[in-house]
Amino acid sequence: MTAHGSRRARQALVAFWLGLVPAPAASARDIETALDHVRDGRAAEAVAIFRDLARAGSSVAQVNLAVMHARGEGVPLDIEEATYWAWRARLMGETRAAAPSEALLVQLPPAQREAVADRLASDLELLAEDGSFRAFVGLGLTELEVRRPADPRRASLWFTLAAAFEEPHGFALRDIALAELDERDRLRVQAEARSVFGDWCERLPLEKRPASCPAAASENGN
Repeated sequence: MTAHGSRRARQALVAFWLGLVPAPAASARDIETALDHVRDGRAAEAVAIFRDLARAGSSVAQVNLAVMHARGEGVPLDIEEATYWAWRARLMGETRAAAPSEALLVQLPPAQREAVADRLASDLELLAEDGSFRAFVGLGLTELEVRRPADPRRASLWFTLAAAFEEPHGFALRDIALAELDERDRLRVQAEARSVFGDWCERLPLEKRPASCPAAASENGN
């Protein structure tokens, strides 16, 4: 990283430390309670709330949990854990996690970066199995943005599945990613996607399977 890039990363991280993220209405009361605890010097209680909400899927709580780990407030200072939670929020669509997730990631040595990528991939696959098609996009971005070296072919496969399951962001990302591959790799990705599409259909909850899934078609008598 250049000196200029390093300075920008530090500036983004400082900005990240300056404030926690407010919550949408659905979880506002719990988030506000946690923020009050931080202001009152009861960081450990705030972390407990953020952690419970983060594990339940709240991207706002995930960002705030990343903040607490990055500060070492209420928990030991842990940049790897902070990076994981910031990227977990970002990959599921929390735009406010973008700058801090980058600033945190550049601080990790290769082994820890790989551990974060593996953890994100494992957790996002579970979300995809539960019918969260946005998770396919997150899986692709994990392979491109978090893992080093990046795996464009694997990313293209995840984006292709995202598009097949009609995740809106999947279409553009698929086309961009495939355009970066040579013709042989593009055809390989398409063949693999054709093969695993049915497998993923079977892993989805019945009520979330698209009509194009082989399993759904057979159950409808088609």
